[in-house]
Amino acid sequence: MEPIVNRLEEKYNGKVSVKRVDANSELKLAEEFEIQYVPTYIFLNSNGDVVQEVVGGNVEALESAFERLAGSR
Repeated sequence: MEPIVNRLEEKYNGKVSVKRVDANSELKLAEEFEIQYVPTYIFLNSNGDVVQEVVGGNVEALESAFERLAGSR
């Protein structure tokens, strides 16, 4: 799944910022966002509010989330 995120990160460079977190190492953060499955992608707006969550390898949902965030800046 990582290659799709890398491709989307390049495509939306400057419009969407990608941060990677290892949920196994960052247990408090994983608990805060209620991460139960890996991979889980959480999309935040510029205010830090969760606007979308994608669990698993749903490529269409990932692309949609990137498009949504890129258009909202």
